[in-house]
Amino acid sequence: MKFKAPLTVNVLSPLALKRPTEFVDAVQAFCDSLPQISPEKWGWWEPLNREFNATDLRMLVPENAVCETVNWRRGKRPKAEGVFGTRWTSKSPKVRDTHACIGFTTELGQVEQAALVDYLKYASVRSRADLAFLDTLTDPYRAFAVASGSAPFGERFMLVTHVLRHWLPDIFWATVFGPPYVRLFGKERLLTAPASVVEELGQETIYLQLSERVTDVVDDWDNIQSRRERIKAHLQKDAFFVSDRAYDRLQRGPEGDVFAVPQFELSPDQ
Repeated sequence: MKFKAPLTVNVLSPLALKRPTEFVDAVQAFCDSLPQISPEKWGWWEPLNREFNATDLRMLVPENAVCETVNWRRGKRPKAEGVFGTRWTSKSPKVRDTHACIGFTTELGQVEQAALVDYLKYASVRSRADLAFLDTLTDPYRAFAVASGSAPFGERFMLVTHVLRHWLPDIFWATVFGPPYVRLFGKERLLTAPASVVEELGQETIYLQLSERVTDVVDDWDNIQSRRERIKAHLQKDAFFVSDRAYDRLQRGPEGDVFAVPQFELSPDQ
């Protein structure tokens, strides 16, 4: 699905979301918070031809009661598509498991900012997110987003654990830093960051917002970029992607020898 100004929310949780109770709870939180973009069709794989029913979420649980990633889309306005992603579990000792990822993309301006921000905060706390964000991919930012791995295909933001184990791509318009990043940067540094909004959501969960309106990423691009740089300088950690120090993630290891990265503590699968 194509979006002119794709606004994306991603929540990366250390939970596996393979237990039916955890998985259904995550989907329920989405449906309760953002009914205006309730999915129309869903599936465990393409084609997405199953009818979505927000009053019967047990339909998303396979017969063996081990949940799998669900993809969904909504074709009518406000159009949206997303994923309720369970943890990807590696079969190779050289490649580690990932976070579960709850994410979706809609069109900038079609859903009220307050509803999106409220969901981001709520879902982050509920799923104990290590990192979560809300941002819109714009043309001036596209090349950097591709290079940093936050929008690998250049169409929308889509950040995964494999990238975060090497570097943090950037400060997003709204970013939730969970326990690993609060420990990495320090709670006081995050709480005193020069952002438009700084809010402590939990003991080790802090929300930063770059400006008053998410539309500023389109309307006030230079100021948004300046704020990103000021916050990164304030945090005083060599954790953020820098183009001239980047490397091929598939060819280089160990992680952490170029950029400062946290240690993620993923919950057991079951």
